[in-house]
Amino acid sequence: MRKLTSLRQHLLDSVPGLADDPDRLRTYVPDGNIKFHKGAHLSHEYRVTAEIIVVGIGGDLDPTVLPLLQWLAHYQPDVDPEQALRFTLEIHSNTDIDVIFSVELTERVVALVDCDAGVIRSEHRMPEYPANDCPAERWQLFTRDNPADGYRLAAEWGNA
Repeated sequence: MRKLTSLRQHLLDSVPGLADDPDRLRTYVPDGNIKFHKGAHLSHEYRVTAEIIVVGIGGDLDPTVLPLLQWLAHYQPDVDPEQALRFTLEIHSNTDIDVIFSVELTERVVALVDCDAGVIRSEHRMPEYPANDCPAERWQLFTRDNPADGYRLAAEWGNA
């Protein structure tokens, strides 16, 4: 699945520490199906529940969640916002948390059949839905734990 590969790369590029230790990011698909229509073509759509596991994210979810939401807005904007992202946590300490995200992804494949030539041409479609109102090419996330404190740089990454 090209979408899951793209999402994984975006997280490696944007979540602090993952690029240096990519084994902390695990992805898999425990459930999926393929939607297709009968007929002369073999076009279809992958529909999967992707599980994204991030080990040892520290005490703050924002540096992981915000890049993930940004990617979803860019590549999967039709997802139901109430169900877009589900998660479970395992809290080892205040600074050591593992998180499992579940996200619904779809990926369209156009497969054109040329019966005379005995050829099938397959192309994965991954349309992008850029947010034109936010054209920044680089992002910095500043967070604070207490309104009396100043903001601190928590993460930075390139545009999805």
